[in-house]
Formats: sequence, structure tokens, C-alpha cells
Amino acid sequence: MTVKTDGTADIKMNATIDDSALNTLGQGDLPEKIAASLREQGLEAQAIRQDGQSGISASRTVEFDGGPLPEMPDGITVEDRKEEKLFSTTHHFVIVADPPELIPRESSSLTGFLGSKLLGRFVENEFDFRFKLTLPIKPGENNADIVSDNGRTLTWNLAATRENRIELTLDVPNVRRIIYAASAGLILVIGGIVFWLVRRKRKKKEWPSAPTS
Repeated sequence: MTVKTDGTADIKMNATIDDSALNTLGQGDLPEKIAASLREQGLEAQAIRQDGQSGISASRTVEFDGGPLPEMPDGITVEDRKEEKLFSTTHHFVIVADPPELIPRESSSLTGFLGSKLLGRFVENEFDFRFKLTLPIKPGENNADIVSDNGRTLTWNLAATRENRIELTLDVPNVRRIIYAASAGLILVIGGIVFWLVRRKRKKKEWPSAPTS
């Protein structure tokens, strides 16, 4: 996810898995099922297959209107604790995601696969899951595994068989208040300069003229 200064964010998701692994799971049509589910949620998604691997590719551009958070699917909870300040709002985000809860209930064999401790350990060792977030401003405290791009990009390594917790603090400037304050300050400065010039001109008129020889 890449968040932009215009209040939009580009979301891109790519996932691939060996066809042999899908056959082991008995879920050869899983990429298409996931892609169809993502399309229902408004994403442009499609199943892909290349070089003995299958997966999905999805993307979407979203707008942040400052309203309440959208309803999350089962398995994901989002908490946004706000702290209002004079020129900014501090957001304390806590996102908890439990991947097994996201799997469609009809995929019982896959759910059982991830529920097995032995096979679950195999998934953890063989597959990498990462969430990368790029922000227009440097965030505050967070629990990211990797921080890059001068602190603006955070990467979390996620687990497929257990709960994941993402924590992030972000100070969002209140541009309107800043502009108002800057405008008021500018007006005061201009007013002070005008007042000083007028006062100086009056004093100059009051000064007695020098005697002529």
C-alpha cells in the first residue's frame, strides 16, 4: 500500500504458489476463488498462472475521506485511537489479522491443512508473506520488521497460520489549521510593519526642521 498526499492510496497485491503445493492442498481452483472474492470487494483481481506457479494479482485505488473505518471481514480488526492536537491529529493504529479466519468456510481441506501443527510449520518455513506500507510522511512508533526509504516505508513479515499484529503511530498535520495560523501570523506581521511605517512618518513630520544659514 502506497499512501499519497492527495488523500488516496494505491493497493497492490501479488501472491504465487507452486502448482504442486496447490495440488497437495487439493485446492487447484483456489486462486480463482480468491480473485472472485476480491472482485466482490471492489478490487481489480485476476488469477494468474506462469512457470509452474499459480496465484493472484489485485489492485485498487482508494480515497480516504476522513470518515469511519469501513467494515472489515471476519479475521481482521482495526483500531484507530485518535489524539487531537492544535495543528495535527495523532493516530494510534492497531491491526490484528488472523489468516485462517479469512479462508472461506467451504475450503475445509485448506482450513484443516493450516490447522495442522506439522503442516502449519511447513507453511511457515516454505512461504513468505509480507505487508509493505509506504507513507508520505515519516511515521512514529511502530512494530515493523523492516524500516526503509528514510523511515517512510515499513515492512511486516506476516504469519499464515497464526495471528498477526501491526502497530503504527502517525501524526497527520491539520493543513487547514496550519494555513489559518500562518495567514493570521502573516497579517499580524504586515500590520506591524504598516503601523511602524505610519508611526515613523508621523514622528518625522513632528521633528523641527534644521535652521538654515
